[in-house]
Amino acid sequence: MFIFGKIKTYIIATLALALPIIYLMGRFRGAAKEKNKILQDELQSQQKATDFYKSMAEHEDDIISTRSGLTDRLRKDGL
Repeated sequence: MFIFGKIKTYIIATLALALPIIYLMGRFRGAAKEKNKILQDELQSQQKATDFYKSMAEHEDDIISTRSGLTDRLRKDGL
């Protein structure tokens, strides 16, 4: 019985020492994942803005001289 008590004590001591290390590793990994999410969101919004400006550049040379031309273009492409 004495041997099992010592083994139990060593296991408890090891877990008690490992718990703060596991906690800190989890915090660092969580921070890295959150930073990754933010960077992906920024990249996605930047790509959307790039696509918007590309589509605006395609229609930059269009000259709208009549009212019907303007309404047709708005119906086809939207704002």
